[in-house]
Amino acid sequence: MLPHPTDLAPIVDNLRPELVALLQQSVRTSSLSGHEQAVAELHRSWIAARGWPVELRPLTADDGVPPSELADGRGNVVARFGSDGLPRIVLNGHLDVVDAGDPADWSADPFSGEQVDGAIYGRGSADMKGGIVAALWALRALEQAGVELRVQVELQLVVGEETTGVGTRALLAQDRWEDPLGVVVLEPTGNRIVAVNTGVQFFTVEVAGRASHTSAPWDGVDAFANLLLVRDAMLAVADRRAAAYDHPAFAAVPTALPFAIGTVRAGAHRAAVPATATMSGRIGLAPGERIADVRSAFVDAITAACADDAWLTAHPPRINWDNEGLPGWETSTGTPLLRAIRGAQKQLHGSASTVGFTAGSDAGQFGGRGIPTIVFGPGDVALAHAPDEHVRVDDVERAALVLATTLAGLR
Repeated sequence: MLPHPTDLAPIVDNLRPELVALLQQSVRTSSLSGHEQAVAELHRSWIAARGWPVELRPLTADDGVPPSELADGRGNVVARFGSDGLPRIVLNGHLDVVDAGDPADWSADPFSGEQVDGAIYGRGSADMKGGIVAALWALRALEQAGVELRVQVELQLVVGEETTGVGTRALLAQDRWEDPLGVVVLEPTGNRIVAVNTGVQFFTVEVAGRASHTSAPWDGVDAFANLLLVRDAMLAVADRRAAAYDHPAFAAVPTALPFAIGTVRAGAHRAAVPATATMSGRIGLAPGERIADVRSAFVDAITAACADDAWLTAHPPRINWDNEGLPGWETSTGTPLLRAIRGAQKQLHGSASTVGFTAGSDAGQFGGRGIPTIVFGPGDVALAHAPDEHVRVDDVERAALVLATTLAGLR
């Protein structure tokens, strides 16, 4: 007989000291993207000590990993919990973190792992070492409760999500099994269930001009002014696309398809008309859209905007796609995983609403393949990549109880 959540709750609570200590140790173990070996070994050894099957799978060129990603000993941690031969549920979390930035912007050491007022502080605490520990906490609780799951859980602790997604891509290349019954990606969602996620395509546009002294700007061609022309053309496409996509899960945000410019650079000297200008940013993708079609729409808009300008026709802007793009996806309400996690939330908290997510993550690699995918984890995504990043221990514990209850209820 499956345990009721009220039976699991005291077991989850009793595990708090052990799992909080693991979370603190994980945050203190720096794991910048590309340098995750130490934190991978921390989690591998912790899992092995529990007696669960676990392995470190090194990244290899055979899995399509480029040479720049093949650091010595770098690899994904893969563990299994439950009996072989059962339907598979994947819990996926990334071990790497982004740079902490200027330590002066932090109230304490960015990798302190210090607990203050019930929260663990440090780079990666919310994004997403808290989510990883929530998953381990859930599995430990199920083990102590003696639950015999009707699924096998595959825990994937991957590298490189913050840069290229190489870790999950490598696992998908290695995976010769049938697709899993479902995937939970443990990104910080404030413990809300994300069943629809818009995708993202990063880009860089380069525009050429001709330098001249600023005392005679008419002798030059202002690359920055032309860059603004390109930006306006792209923004017009983005606005039309955003207006055309409407989904109730995104009711709380102005648009489900954010378009934004993150960096702009122009010129080399204040007394010279800029001869070059670049901007980099992101394009939001609706679920079901082909990445190639979205790229073409923006290229066509830029081409049309430059058609009446002799300089831009002769020197067309170059648009570079800075990643492969992550497709948008949506998981059907009838899938076993979504039914189970909604049921767990309803049992524990009385309601189980789902929300939309606009941030790119490895979830796009699963959802884009049609695999039923959920994003769920403790922490506020707004704190990810920010100074004083932290996650509340109570939220990690609540996530663990939801995950344990979900896995126990899956059939």
